[in-house]
Amino acid sequence: MPKRLRPLTGLDALFVYLESMGTPMHVASLIRLVPAARQRRGFAKALREHLIARLAEVPMLRRRLIEAPMALGHPLWQEIDAFDPDLHVRNLTLPKPGTERQLHALIARLHAVELVRTRPLWEVVVVDGIAGGDVAVYLKSHHALVDGQAGVQVMGALLDGEPRPLQRQKANQPAIDVVPPPPNAVARAALRASAKQFSAMLRGVPEGVRRIAAGARGVADAGRAGLQSLRDSVWLAPRTPFNVQLGAGRRFAAESLPLADVKRVAKHFQVSLNDVVMTLCAGALRAHLARRDELPDLPLIAAMPVSLRTPGVEGGNEVSMVQCPLSTNNADPVEQLLAIAAATRQIKGRVAEFKGLLPTDFPGVAAPIWATGVSRLWQRGRLSERLPPLANLVISNVPGPPVRLYLGGAVVSHFHPVSIVTHGLGLNITVMTYAGSLEIGIVSAKETLDRPESLTRGMRSTLAKLLKAAA
Repeated sequence: MPKRLRPLTGLDALFVYLESMGTPMHVASLIRLVPAARQRRGFAKALREHLIARLAEVPMLRRRLIEAPMALGHPLWQEIDAFDPDLHVRNLTLPKPGTERQLHALIARLHAVELVRTRPLWEVVVVDGIAGGDVAVYLKSHHALVDGQAGVQVMGALLDGEPRPLQRQKANQPAIDVVPPPPNAVARAALRASAKQFSAMLRGVPEGVRRIAAGARGVADAGRAGLQSLRDSVWLAPRTPFNVQLGAGRRFAAESLPLADVKRVAKHFQVSLNDVVMTLCAGALRAHLARRDELPDLPLIAAMPVSLRTPGVEGGNEVSMVQCPLSTNNADPVEQLLAIAAATRQIKGRVAEFKGLLPTDFPGVAAPIWATGVSRLWQRGRLSERLPPLANLVISNVPGPPVRLYLGGAVVSHFHPVSIVTHGLGLNITVMTYAGSLEIGIVSAKETLDRPESLTRGMRSTLAKLLKAAA
């Protein structure tokens, strides 16, 4: 395989194919900076140069997508020497008065735009003009390139543990002259990758059969109760306003909650931090749907990403998805919390048991044809509105840095995640811990939730109720 070609795994490539549905497949971060008074004049412009210098050192950001000829395999990454900073890093200024609502509306517009496939799949926007003198950095990258954990690794190259001076872009940047590899070299690389993926899949069959057979014997030994448990392990979600076909517009809201309060609740009720996060979401969703007289009798189901990443592995996606019932049919937040904690304990046991069988790769021969075709059929046939939903929304919890960080010498005050919505899953709540804060980013579509800030208020209200109960 040519040295500068790297095949995508099946899971990475799937995010490329899913864009055929007309929904962008990139994730992002909204980083808020508080420059010192002496830094503010010209800080945003200088920060752009600093970001270019830092990002040039991140290898995964110098990968360009190459399609395999004749659908012989998944797309491949071509390693290039440098990126064109004018195409990837830009500055924008909010119009006066520069409110939070204006900033969130700008992020929503930026997040609705697909990345250009002919260049490395990421971009950065530095935003100034924010009331109070803050500066924001919006960094987005295609999900084929990074998942949540890999995104934190990229941020490690940008951020500092102490206020260091701004770096300048090197004057003698290498020439931006991307030469596409010969088609026959791409074809050979794609075929070799597909053969390797077939081989890995076949090697995993005996272990998979053994594990499944062992599970089947356990079910047989348990009799009817075991069979009922197996059937109960996959739920159908009730239909909600979030499970519809999406248009092009996006909405965004952000909130920050004290991490100490969340931990206090978790410790008092002897549950995990993630259980409390899920309950905050459940309380907010119940209140929102009840106000609109759209609360289903059955509990909402959240799709919850589970990291399968091996320590030391960089880039790409090592993640699967599980279902988690949210107990939204229960009005008491404490009872909600205990029910969610019981459900997540069961989920963790199943994931631990079958982690080695959860696929993150599959062979790529003909995949660009059938996977893209299925994605287009899903969109054009509006299948998300015709088939029973397996989940109502996505809730993701990403561990982040526990200490205060700096970017370009300015303190990072907030670190909000910005994630993906798609047809049938038109609401995404992603949280990340950062420096004593629970940073929340909510993405929705106009069709599913026009004012996602209503959920941030609901999460804050639910936390207050849980704290009162814990007291």
